[in-house]
Amino acid sequence: MIYSQAEAAIHCIEALPICGSSQFSYPNTSGLILSETGPDYGCLRAQRNPSWFYFQIAEDGDLQFKIEQSTIDGGTPNLDVDFIVYGPFNDPRTPCFSDLTNSNTIDCSYSNNVVEYANLQNTNSGEYYLLLITNFSGDPGFISVTQTAGAATSNCVFLKNPIVETFETCEEDELTLNATINKAVNYKWYEQDAMGNYKIINGVNTPEYNVTTSNTYKAEAFDVNNVLLERFEFNAIFHGIPRIPNPIEDYTICDIFFENDGLGEFDLTTKNSEILNGLDPSLFLVSYYASSTDATKGFPQLPYIYNNKSTLEEIYVRVENIQSGGASCFDVSKFKIKVNLLPITSLEEEYILCVNTNGTEEVSAPPLIDTRLNSNDYRFLWSLNNSTLQTEHDAFLFAEKEGDYSVEITDKVSGCTTMITTVVNVSSPPIISVKVTTLAFANNHRIEASATGEGNEEFLFSLDGGLWQENGVFDNVTFGEHEIISRDKNGCGKSSKKVMVIDYPNYFTPNGDGVNDYWNIVGLSHQYQAKIYLFDRYGKFLKQIDPLNMGWDGSYNGRLMKTDDYWFTVEYFEPASGKLNTYKAHFTLKR
Repeated sequence: MIYSQAEAAIHCIEALPICGSSQFSYPNTSGLILSETGPDYGCLRAQRNPSWFYFQIAEDGDLQFKIEQSTIDGGTPNLDVDFIVYGPFNDPRTPCFSDLTNSNTIDCSYSNNVVEYANLQNTNSGEYYLLLITNFSGDPGFISVTQTAGAATSNCVFLKNPIVETFETCEEDELTLNATINKAVNYKWYEQDAMGNYKIINGVNTPEYNVTTSNTYKAEAFDVNNVLLERFEFNAIFHGIPRIPNPIEDYTICDIFFENDGLGEFDLTTKNSEILNGLDPSLFLVSYYASSTDATKGFPQLPYIYNNKSTLEEIYVRVENIQSGGASCFDVSKFKIKVNLLPITSLEEEYILCVNTNGTEEVSAPPLIDTRLNSNDYRFLWSLNNSTLQTEHDAFLFAEKEGDYSVEITDKVSGCTTMITTVVNVSSPPIISVKVTTLAFANNHRIEASATGEGNEEFLFSLDGGLWQENGVFDNVTFGEHEIISRDKNGCGKSSKKVMVIDYPNYFTPNGDGVNDYWNIVGLSHQYQAKIYLFDRYGKFLKQIDPLNMGWDGSYNGRLMKTDDYWFTVEYFEPASGKLNTYKAHFTLKR
């Protein structure tokens, strides 16, 4: 039958013995206990919740262990289990310091299985092997080990009771030493003095003796004839109980992790020094838990780098004397962890500073960068292009220069600081350029406008106060004078320029109603040398008109001309080329 202790060892140096050929089962290590550093864990990429064992070969041969894990003792396997076997060694303790290497690895598995098999071949009598079993899931349960094959056997001699029995408990407790044996009627008890000698304890002749101090004690049992039947030796150890300071100072941080949501990352080990309060950290272990119950049990333990679930939480701390062994001498206390939010505000991504203004701007100058926070609650430190603005400490700032602005905002109560940045770009009224890009008398008149300025140079254009558009191209423009207006998209002003489109009306109605009473070519008012000649449909010359005057009123020699088509010839300089051109066409007089 395989034997082992009831509670698993989480360190190699504390490995527990197993022996025999049948099954043994033990409660697993659960929660989030990580294996010690140092060994080469081979295929075990994660070594969570370790349990260490050792065994010695009694008879040569092969050996196979079946390893399985379930949520209930003796239940159907349903939890992933992993292992690694090291050896062979001459003893079970020395290898823990430097010999758990790849070259000393016998078998290893990290597969996602609830049943694993460890195989050892050609083992020799007297060899020691170390077996590490891990519980990756972290769930509480039971791990069982069964020898399923192989002619080799393991040695059980080392499991027999030692000559000296050691009992451990915590200070302020009491140990009862028991030397009871059959046929004994009288007992003598001894305790060791400072020189290492044993002196009799007078007045004690019972089989049990209660002690409250650490020492080595002996007992002798006698029969009715005062014959010595048995000798007993007890090593009583009383371990110190750590005392955690009360209260523990709360652990408060600023929300510098990801979103400003009250959740953060706490390095709980930063509290160790305060909690130990002078205790030797190599002798006293500090661990953290979510509840008092967990802290008392010692599992599941919180990770040392802990991410809180709510803005304010209570954390329970356990300080344990790691020399107390099974006595488990510890103290439990608690403190609060809290995440203070960073100052909450925002700035526009961009602000515009208008320059070279002409009085048509629609935005204030300079722009106001405002955090909208209260100066009584926060401190402000402004910078421009990474240079501190020494005189700026208000919640707002008038930006008089372009560049990258930042403000460091500090909560006066929590001390939490946040940095917000924005940019101030310059923009200006446009300098507009306009031209008619089609020839005079074209079927489709086009005006093209462009604009330049300082900074962003994002402009909109409008023809004669019409709809704004992003490009400066206007098609199907009527003849005559037109005004092109350009404005800065950011509201930093506008400018305009007028242009003439040369063309003629297809008809006119000289009826004295004040509408279309005269006919002339529009757009030649700046060409003093231009000449316009009118003819009837038969080519008879009627009149030369001046492009600078009103035009033709529809009469000839004081006589009103009838409704008909009339022809004209115009001599002018083409604006697009600057060359002298002649153009002929006709129009209609309607009465």
